[in-house]
Amino acid sequence: MLRIKVILTAILLTIVGGMPSMSGTSADEKPKADSATDTTITKTETAPEDSLQESTPEVVVYYFHTTRRCPSCRKIEAYSREAIETGFQEELKSGVMEFYAKNIDEPENKHFIGEYKLYTKSLIVTVLENGTEKEWKNLAKVWQLLRDKEAFLEYVQDEVQACLKVD
Repeated sequence: MLRIKVILTAILLTIVGGMPSMSGTSADEKPKADSATDTTITKTETAPEDSLQESTPEVVVYYFHTTRRCPSCRKIEAYSREAIETGFQEELKSGVMEFYAKNIDEPENKHFIGEYKLYTKSLIVTVLENGTEKEWKNLAKVWQLLRDKEAFLEYVQDEVQACLKVD
């Protein structure tokens, strides 16, 4: 049954990801660069290996998106990034926490669909122990709180803080 759900989820994401978005991008156009993902003070996937801290993070926060994104999807990423960068500066600097925006349309990221049961753009918080994922949580309320930035930031920061305290 789980395998069927994973396959159906992957098919759905493929269909939805191939549709034109509400942002005005046609199916034949490449999406415009998004400044929210182009610059960041958190560690990024493109950072040189020698610049990464040797310590293993305790918490990794992922924002999963597709290539085509509507304004709401971009806002969720921007608010999520802001919540992490303003609420966890020390954790980011010390390497205890990392934030990544991942495009699940890219072949190297497709495995996340099944791993985190993704069916839409999602904010996932993972707790690691000795480099191995111990648990994870989908912060699904980000969609409900999108129209209330302060509540959104508070929700994300509270949920991530609770994950930092997990033993």
